[in-house]
Amino acid sequence: MIITTFRDYLIGKKADFGKKFDPSALPDKFVKYFESGQRIEVKTECGEIKRGYVGITTGWKPAFLLLSYYNSHGSSELLSKKTEILKELNKYRV
Repeated sequence: MIITTFRDYLIGKKADFGKKFDPSALPDKFVKYFESGQRIEVKTECGEIKRGYVGITTGWKPAFLLLSYYNSHGSSELLSKKTEILKELNKYRV
């Protein structure tokens, strides 16, 4: 299934996990970048400046990730409410 909107993602995960599904670690400020694929620059909780695409973890309590490439696998930076969005960049995933 191709996810076209964050709402579609939530509906699918609620169907998969039922009442156990907990989207509380998904700050609203990252939703538009998850949907659009626009690259962003952020300041992490540790004060590091990083750039990438917003992805999402799997499971019953997902979290947003900052991915170096839109199709990255493996370790990534977790995005939280404390992560600051510094600017929007010009590249979009294809």
